[in-house]
Amino acid sequence: MIFNSLKMWIVPLVMTSVSFCSNLDRATAQTIYPFIGNYRTTVNITPISGNVSQVFEVGLSDDAPDDLGLYKGLTYSVIDDKGNLTFNNNPEVFGVQGFPLGYIVFGGGANKLFGTSDATASVNFKTLTAKGSGIVNITDGEGIFKNATSTLLFSEEDIVNLGSTITLNGLALVSGSIKVPQEVPEPTTIMGTVVFGGLAVGSFANRKRTARKQH
Repeated sequence: MIFNSLKMWIVPLVMTSVSFCSNLDRATAQTIYPFIGNYRTTVNITPISGNVSQVFEVGLSDDAPDDLGLYKGLTYSVIDDKGNLTFNNNPEVFGVQGFPLGYIVFGGGANKLFGTSDATASVNFKTLTAKGSGIVNITDGEGIFKNATSTLLFSEEDIVNLGSTITLNGLALVSGSIKVPQEVPEPTTIMGTVVFGGLAVGSFANRKRTARKQH
């Protein structure tokens, strides 16, 4: 009676575990971190060749999550005669050689996000204001964001300060979600655990049968 009950319990367990293991390589585990932050920004635009400029940006936030209240970035821009700016992290796209690729880094502590940005902006030289928007392509990270990927959205409004280097001071909103893959147990490890458990239960049932015969 006890053995039959145990057998009825073991069989579904083993079948379920085998089914789980057979599909484990097709499963993906990930943690999703919601992200939203308001950043006070300073953007320095320095001409390097014709209408192409090198752009450095720093942002500070009091409400960004997971120690991501600081970000720094390097990118490149080209401006037309109407004040429209197009940004790209690769200066060669604008025909400029010998400059490093751009980058974006969020975080100043153990948790960091790495990526690049793709954006456009428009400068109004009459009101000395600017508006921009675009995306941040997250390609990796550190700390809890190791191997992270994401496409974050941002929008920004600035006050324009003219000079040999144009400086924009403003506010940027960055939002989205960050996906971080998680390790899953190896199928062989799970199967080993199930087999060991099955053998242990089987041994227990066998001892019960032996004890009944001796009595």
